[in-house]
Amino acid sequence: MPFFTPPTNDEVFYFGDDIGDNLFSQLPATARGVNVYRLANGEYTENQPPNTEDISKVFYGGHTTEITTTEQAELIAAGYEDFIT
Repeated sequence: MPFFTPPTNDEVFYFGDDIGDNLFSQLPATARGVNVYRLANGEYTENQPPNTEDISKVFYGGHTTEITTTEQAELIAAGYEDFIT
């Protein structure tokens, strides 16, 4: 069976006006896992919908998940082919 590992990004979120006020603000950004949500209508998004009833499945960032061949085809169609092994 195939496996899916959601993409990562190097975004760092700082809170407050001064970057020096944030803990670990001087460390370089490292890869952060991004959640991928399968919506009830069959679409995939990386943005969490405000209504949790719209979510049918979550692929958690930083984790590799075994997927079915149907999910594989859906993820490829949604543009996640590079993250399937």
